[in-house]
Amino acid sequence: MARYKVLKGVAHDIGHTFTSLMNYVSDDYVMGHILRFARRSGRDTLMIDFVTGEAGPPELLLDPISEVPTRYRKWFWEMIKRQGSDPSYIHSAELTLKFDLATERPAAIAPEFQESPYECNVLIKDSRGKDYRAHFEGWWFPERHDLPQRKAQPWWNVWAWFNSIWRRLQSSKIVL
Repeated sequence: MARYKVLKGVAHDIGHTFTSLMNYVSDDYVMGHILRFARRSGRDTLMIDFVTGEAGPPELLLDPISEVPTRYRKWFWEMIKRQGSDPSYIHSAELTLKFDLATERPAAIAPEFQESPYECNVLIKDSRGKDYRAHFEGWWFPERHDLPQRKAQPWWNVWAWFNSIWRRLQSSKIVL
């Protein structure tokens, strides 16, 4: 028999997984990508609606994480069934992630990075009108920099090395 009681656990599990170190795509954690996009765009809140499939704003869901809401929506419905509930019991379900972009501090484990606080809330409303909530908060930092990468010169390119030395000498006004 399907149960309502498990929906509290579903809310917790989906939020915990979203904010965990297991949520990694390409070259950074999903939370790191979102924070980097939020800092760039000024949009600080991501919302994923598991019932309608809507997610946004689009500025926070660029590649390589553009498919994350679709994956989490699919996983959410699988979890409802696996935990012993029924999809017809769900009236609404959404995840909201908000970063405080005005607050930054050096990351404790990597001081070269700036971390910001976040709050992640999951709200599931059942067909009877009862709410099941999960709340997570902490600090996060992107591990990927958006700095342009300088093209390295091969060590055997003596002329490139000579030109770089020559340019430095000229710019420092040393006369040879």
